[in-house]
Amino acid sequence: MSRIAIHAITRKGAELGQKLIAQLPGARLFVLDRQGDWGGEQALSLPLAEHLKQQFGSYDHHLFLFSAGIATRMLAPLLQDKRQDPGVVCIDENAHFAIPVLSGHRGGANQMAIRVAALLGATATLTTASDSSGLISVDTLGEPFGWHLDPDCEDDLTRVASAVVNHRPTLIWQQGGEKAWWQGQEPMPEHLKVSESAELPPVEAMDAAVVISRSRTLPKLTLPVALWRPRDLVLGIGCDRNTPQAVIEQGIEAFLQAHNLHPQSLARFASIDLKADEVGILGAAQNLELPFECFGADTLRDVKGVENPSDTVLRCIGVSSVAEAACLHSSGADKLLVPKFKYQGQGYNLTLAACVIPFEEPLARRAMKNFVSGPSRTRASHKGLATGGAPKPVRHYRHHLVVCEGGRCQQSGADGLAHQLRQILKEMNLSKGQNRIKVTRSHCAGACRQRATAVIYARGVDVNHSQWLQSLEGFSKEQWQRVFQALSEGRALAEVVPAQSLATMEPCP
Repeated sequence: MSRIAIHAITRKGAELGQKLIAQLPGARLFVLDRQGDWGGEQALSLPLAEHLKQQFGSYDHHLFLFSAGIATRMLAPLLQDKRQDPGVVCIDENAHFAIPVLSGHRGGANQMAIRVAALLGATATLTTASDSSGLISVDTLGEPFGWHLDPDCEDDLTRVASAVVNHRPTLIWQQGGEKAWWQGQEPMPEHLKVSESAELPPVEAMDAAVVISRSRTLPKLTLPVALWRPRDLVLGIGCDRNTPQAVIEQGIEAFLQAHNLHPQSLARFASIDLKADEVGILGAAQNLELPFECFGADTLRDVKGVENPSDTVLRCIGVSSVAEAACLHSSGADKLLVPKFKYQGQGYNLTLAACVIPFEEPLARRAMKNFVSGPSRTRASHKGLATGGAPKPVRHYRHHLVVCEGGRCQQSGADGLAHQLRQILKEMNLSKGQNRIKVTRSHCAGACRQRATAVIYARGVDVNHSQWLQSLEGFSKEQWQRVFQALSEGRALAEVVPAQSLATMEPCP
């Protein structure tokens, strides 16, 4: 929980402070009441400058219920470094504006201003260039996801941020982690280029880069880099009973070194419930500030994707895999990043395996990104109708998906969706052949309350015939792949689509 101090110097400001305290758990109110008749329990008699000097470093956020001018004069002697200074927000006593005046990004003042403005019905006035321009903030990009900013890139941050806000070519190379970091309501500007390739894309035309990677060692770049470590690795662990913590930590370090993985990308440990009280693992998890999940043998026995089952382990504990099965189940992945790795120290045996947590992104949001290569964001143009020759039969299809791209569906994220779905069908080899799925975009389908919608028609008897889908703006590419796979296999979409995305139909009168 953030430590929040609220400071008021007028009666009206004190009343506003009481309102904020009721809505900000753990916040503390200070009132500079020189007359001594309205400050109550929070009243102070110190000079304001002395009071702020005493309290400045003890809180994560300071909310000043007085002018930015007063705040500036009082704060100047207290400032240390943007990586250490707390966030400061000034709020006028009429609650019209919430203005971050210090540590907008690293100290979280921008987000605090937005939060306070929502509580008070005020306007958050953000003056940092990336926020006011609707761009990315390179030094806080991964904070909402718990990513770590690599300290080795601190000296480059200003130059990377300058490239972003001055519309200089900037590469965003993402090798892992959550993909929903672009929160803009408009498509990404052309000077930002995204790549999710395993190998470093060409950087000759780039002025800066933001790298999101779990790799311990990366290709050497001559341009300024902001380096984020996503927390997307689940480490499966099996060990002899009473394996010392030191051995477990040495084994983990050897594992990470051997597979070029960064320790700050570890999200959690996973094992069998027989290890729930294993002191060495518990100590290592506590030391790395990571959660430790354990699962029963019945759960791990049925996990798919295990590559190295062991008959010996099966005889001893009833399952053929611990490290591989545990990380597969915990992560939700269907394949291992690193299969079973054996380590021995001080006569104790340790096995480790790793999986990447799969993160999906709504296709509508993904379409707003500007990828280095791949299909354009814009809808494909039509080449015109053929006017000569004999008419040809309509091409065979097994299912026909009609996607609404009317005005309201476009606002919900369906603009250009039909074109994107055709690209997915091509990748799945379902754009031709006996299981071909035809996609057509329509104008308003008259189902605006269902947000972005589509309806499926089938040739012949089919369990999914005339099924309506709704709220499609949240569907990821992976979800669409599951939909198309189910259609091609004749399975009911209820098996792969959330119930809230299947529209109900009125019964026939």
